[in-house]
Amino acid sequence: MLFRSQAARTRLVAGFCVRLALVVGLIGSSDAKEIPTGVEGHQSGVKPFFEEYCIRCHGPDKSKGKITLHTLDGDLAEGQELERWEDILDVLDFEEMPPEDEKQPSDAERQAVVDWIDGGLRDYVDHASKASAAPQARRLTNFEYQNTMRDLFGFELDLVKALPEDPKKPYHFNNTAEFMLLGPEQVDRYLDNARRMLSSAIVDPEKPEVIRHEWNFEPARYTLAGSHDDEVGVFDGGRRSVSRGVNMREWPSTGEYRIRIKAGAILPPGYDEVPLRIVMGSHLRHDAGTGDYHPVGTVHVSNDVDHLKEFEFRGRIENHPYQVGKVLKSGKEPDSMWIYPQNLFDNGQLNDHHSTGWEFDVPRAVVRKIEFEGPIVDVWPPEHHTRILPEDSLRHADPDAYVRGVLQRFMTRAFRRPVASEELDRFASLYKMLEPGFDSLEATMRETLAMVLISPQFLYHTVAGDEITTPEYELASKLSYFLWGSLPDEELLALAAEGDLDDPEVIVNQVGRMLADERAGDFIDNFATQWLSIEKMKAVNINLNLFPRFLYTVHRGERSGQEVLFRPTIRDYMHEETVGFIRELVRRNASVLDIVDSDFAWLNEPLAAHYGIEGVKGLGFRAVAIKPDDNLGGLPTQGSVLVGNGTGSAPHPIYRAVWLREAILGDEVKPPPAEVPALSDTAGESADHAVTIKDLLALHRTEETCNDCHVRLDPWGIPFERYNAAGQFQAFIPQDGARVPRFNEGQHGDLKGYNDALAKIFKIEVDASARVPHGPEVDGMRELKDYLLGDRDKDIAENVLRRLLGYGLGRALTYRDRYAVEELLKTSEKDDYAFQDMIVAVCKSDTFRNPTPNQP
Repeated sequence: MLFRSQAARTRLVAGFCVRLALVVGLIGSSDAKEIPTGVEGHQSGVKPFFEEYCIRCHGPDKSKGKITLHTLDGDLAEGQELERWEDILDVLDFEEMPPEDEKQPSDAERQAVVDWIDGGLRDYVDHASKASAAPQARRLTNFEYQNTMRDLFGFELDLVKALPEDPKKPYHFNNTAEFMLLGPEQVDRYLDNARRMLSSAIVDPEKPEVIRHEWNFEPARYTLAGSHDDEVGVFDGGRRSVSRGVNMREWPSTGEYRIRIKAGAILPPGYDEVPLRIVMGSHLRHDAGTGDYHPVGTVHVSNDVDHLKEFEFRGRIENHPYQVGKVLKSGKEPDSMWIYPQNLFDNGQLNDHHSTGWEFDVPRAVVRKIEFEGPIVDVWPPEHHTRILPEDSLRHADPDAYVRGVLQRFMTRAFRRPVASEELDRFASLYKMLEPGFDSLEATMRETLAMVLISPQFLYHTVAGDEITTPEYELASKLSYFLWGSLPDEELLALAAEGDLDDPEVIVNQVGRMLADERAGDFIDNFATQWLSIEKMKAVNINLNLFPRFLYTVHRGERSGQEVLFRPTIRDYMHEETVGFIRELVRRNASVLDIVDSDFAWLNEPLAAHYGIEGVKGLGFRAVAIKPDDNLGGLPTQGSVLVGNGTGSAPHPIYRAVWLREAILGDEVKPPPAEVPALSDTAGESADHAVTIKDLLALHRTEETCNDCHVRLDPWGIPFERYNAAGQFQAFIPQDGARVPRFNEGQHGDLKGYNDALAKIFKIEVDASARVPHGPEVDGMRELKDYLLGDRDKDIAENVLRRLLGYGLGRALTYRDRYAVEELLKTSEKDDYAFQDMIVAVCKSDTFRNPTPNQP
């Protein structure tokens, strides 16, 4: 399959019927002759072909899928209708139609038309001018903005909460001009963020008062609880327990703080550590599920209580919410901020034990002391202040020169390029205009630099479209925002200044250095999350009656069965499973084909327990070797995919088929028309007698409005049927008419009892067999993976390559990129489609290195 642009793929799906008409039109002699090039060939070969086989459904009287062909003149050299011609080329080359019950064209007949279109399109791309209208500007995404502010100032405040959420479209990247628009209301929010950041970055000369608090806990047993006051168990401790949190009524408004705890662990046999997390924020009402916090940090405590150790955490106080004091008749109570130690131990069985006592058989933390100190003033003013306002004699000897120097350094870093003299003059004038309204240089500079941070030069991506910015600086920003989601560092900017960055060997070295940096983890998370559309998993309402282990829930009291909001659960771990898996493939430089199947899974203990994998201990993720009967490996069997493309109670083969075609094969599946009835509505009364989803889909296909799409989707989704809505392998389903009970502690005792009861009901073996379009019969995920890797490997590799290139460029790819992708794919094939090598190839390509192309 050759490359297809996103826009082309959209029209490809919309024009389902044109596929059939075009390809059926190729029926004829097996020794079809070559069609002459240009308009002559269109008139003598292609146009008559359209008139005989296509115009009836795609002409002046009828336009199925809103596709018409009678207006095409065949003059590709003039650049007319090139996207529509690319659609037709893809239809023929993809060989998805006609249906198998129709007579098929010979390879020679198909190739004749493919060669004619491909030749005309390639000739146009080779000779067309690269210049056109100015490129569309695109602002930084929220992800890029957050990282840029962090790296610009040297510390991190949570700024995204104050911004409107970026647009999202499943299986698409939002870092394009199409999505990254900017309105007046958003500029106001950027200004608020800039002022907030600068109020923390630039401090006042006088050293602030340091606030200190200390809390101590004794190993005394509280009689109404089963634990000591200094213990932090999996479940809540007693009323006086340290796990209930400590609160302070006074804290600094800005600055870095330090929390020290003295802690140890109670480790029953078989356990090596206890994960202890510290969070700080408002009062966490576990009994009501209310409260807000920001994590401080997590340590894995392995020392025993006879050898207590001190652990230190640091953070920014501005990131933490606080508890607003109640207003009483006697007046308003003081505001407060709470610190909570949390035991995050989770072996996947937290919901299996509803009786008191089990929590004493698992690791517990012991916290004897908690100390808070802030702001930290070991060095004053702090480094992030002197980076902006250095100690310099010019401040008093020549204030104007000092101000210009401050502005030049900051703006150069913020704009990711040297600052033009007129830009510097403008902001120096702004400083002079603002100066009378403020009482210090620090205050005036805060407001002046805030204006820098709402300028287009900061908020928009760097483009070498004028005399100020060179292609080298644009390339530095391209590399950094691609691989870090942030601004270029000093090394990249130095290479750009020296004119060395565009050297392919330099790029190879820089890409390797950047991928080894921890900031590359941000890129992989953002890239994989959008590419695979795994965020929708969070919106799926899992049926906890059927899957009582999926979320950690309150096990007794009025809120029994409700989700515990203040600790991570399987859903959070599934996200890390997918992102960490992609990160590991890149680290290993493994083949991108491993996204379909792999010999390892990326797991921690609770997730391994969820999948039924033994021998994995602790919350830390690691690569775990898997066997065929584990029914894992690659993306298609990961919980983020299976849960996100299910209903919460049952798997959904259509959702999973769409995911496979979009995320893995690179198709773009158009949503069903509004008039198409839902699956259950179409099945009607007959659904009462249907045993499997396969039967329901067969009924659905009897509807003419449904069949066109489902005949192309169902075969891809049915092989997923042995994975339930919670992402677990499940080979059997309830027999016809059986009612699946909810978990009941009194009736089933524990999870094992519940599973034993389900085994008596789940008697029907899941039918996961289907014949893939133009392919073999496959039964289940194993055979589907074998088919994908054996017959569709190039399609899969091309899809990953196209996604990397589109994400790196920050724009949708078009027919102009078709043959560049083709060459990159050939290069990658020689390297067995190695993931890291593919990223390097993208960055070395002319398409990526050249100045931002003007959009057609």
